[in-house]
Amino acid sequence: MYKKVSLSIIACLVILLLGSNKCLSQAKRVPAKEIKMTVLPGLRFDVPRFHVQPGQQVHINFENTDDMDHNLLVLKPGTREQIVNLAAKLGAQGMAKSYVPESSSILWHTKILHGGQKERLSFTAPKEEGIYPYVCTFPGHGHVMYGAMYVSKVEKLPELAHDPNIPKQSSHSDHQQHQHKNHPYELVPPYYYRLYIEGASPAAIAVHLPGQLSYCWDASLSDLRFLWKGEFVDNAALWKGHKDAKAKILGDIFYQEKRLPSLSLLGVNSIVKRKFKGYKVLKDKYLEFHYQLNELDIYETIRETPDRKGIVRSFRIPKLSSDLQFNYTKTDGVQCFFKGKPLTTETLKLSSSEGRVFSVEYKINK
Repeated sequence: MYKKVSLSIIACLVILLLGSNKCLSQAKRVPAKEIKMTVLPGLRFDVPRFHVQPGQQVHINFENTDDMDHNLLVLKPGTREQIVNLAAKLGAQGMAKSYVPESSSILWHTKILHGGQKERLSFTAPKEEGIYPYVCTFPGHGHVMYGAMYVSKVEKLPELAHDPNIPKQSSHSDHQQHQHKNHPYELVPPYYYRLYIEGASPAAIAVHLPGQLSYCWDASLSDLRFLWKGEFVDNAALWKGHKDAKAKILGDIFYQEKRLPSLSLLGVNSIVKRKFKGYKVLKDKYLEFHYQLNELDIYETIRETPDRKGIVRSFRIPKLSSDLQFNYTKTDGVQCFFKGKPLTTETLKLSSSEGRVFSVEYKINK
């Protein structure tokens, strides 16, 4: 009898313990983390950082609200620059691979998303605490377009304005502006914004150069649109999220390109197709634009002239095999130079050997 009672007591204790463990397990279970992420002007994720518990289920609902292509990679701590550089080396294979290089440092990733496309990225957060970067590796984006996933048991993040793990342009609230220049943080030229600006398509890239010179590059046309002198742009309406908002130019436009395209291939009878392939930030912080004419790769960089009274457009076309024509718009107060000599017409014809590497200067002459 005692044996039966003892067994009954033990059985009850086991049931109670199992039930207790089940209750504890349910108590410790953390709800899944839902993150809605989009893209802001100026190559920014709208969520610069977020916190999750170790082992928590995470769902990132990423929508590309930009007109340029983007992806999203979640990486091991401290590997962002390495992965960005590996993605840049993919070259012609990049788009087919969604600019995702082979690396064990990549934990999860989306494919390349075109404007308006969405993808849901679901995973279980690492059990090891740490700061896991996420980044867009489309060429030219990874050095400025990234964020941080904080994995820790306690949600204790550094002050946003002093967080070293997010881009500087994301460390201020959207409505915060510089007192005089209408920027959310102090910048040293050259620097740039992806924005919507009057006189260009929504795929505009505005770049501010030393010497109070600025230019607008239109990615939809793969070409220069206009130049201005003075202050840069007022992005206040864009930062506040106003619908169809446009940036305002604060300086004076002194040149507008009306003879588009700037480059045309001579002796080519077929329709020339232009395709923007992206841009990268060079070591000196200037942008190098990459685009194609009928799959012919062209690389262009725009800098200020040494005297800061104009700009220099430098072209590299390594595989050019046909003659080339450069077009520009004659404008009062601006003179165009090639090899130190002023152009007397609005066109410049170059042989295939001359056109592989050349530069043209636009100088303010008043």
